[in-house]
Amino acid sequence: MTVDKGKFWGPIPVYVLRDHRHRAGHLRVLAAILSCPAPHYPSLNEIAERSGHTPKYCSNMVSQMVRFGTIEREQRYRSTNVYRLIGVQSTSTTDVVSDSTIDVEQKESVKEIHNTKGYGYFCSLYPKHRLGSPKRIKQYWIEHDLESKSTAICNSVKELKLSESWGNDKGKYVPGALKFLEEERWSTLEDVYDPMQEFEED
Repeated sequence: MTVDKGKFWGPIPVYVLRDHRHRAGHLRVLAAILSCPAPHYPSLNEIAERSGHTPKYCSNMVSQMVRFGTIEREQRYRSTNVYRLIGVQSTSTTDVVSDSTIDVEQKESVKEIHNTKGYGYFCSLYPKHRLGSPKRIKQYWIEHDLESKSTAICNSVKELKLSESWGNDKGKYVPGALKFLEEERWSTLEDVYDPMQEFEED
């Protein structure tokens, strides 16, 4: 049986389509993966045939989407990888159940990298060497409704980045980002930070 190259499309959630980081290549490769029965474990060659791209290109797109937190890849020894769309649960070997409307709305409200507030802004501010897994941070952020507290959280990160404790030994004592959120270390500066202090005269 020959595969009709580049003409296989699986269901892609709206919040993935609206994520500005995804280019057309990402979406074609993701759609090719999702067009396979769940759980998704196509070979790289099958993904390439279904998407119409080369295996190397598909591998690059998959690696980037794993870094974005769009999908997770379970690498299996001497077998094909298993791919899972973050936030989507498999109920059988053929069906994919999408997120609930509430989950999708929450994910869409979480702003990504390069925005000026919210989850994405927090990730862009936090010291990269202690950021950890953006996927785990995003899940925690949504579960604990941190979007509503994002201004206080991001302001505290700005303050702490200028502090001596975070600056010593090339940031050796900066806590992991997830630990910073779990222990609510940002809350100690919430009442102290004054955004107008930047404009006060010396």
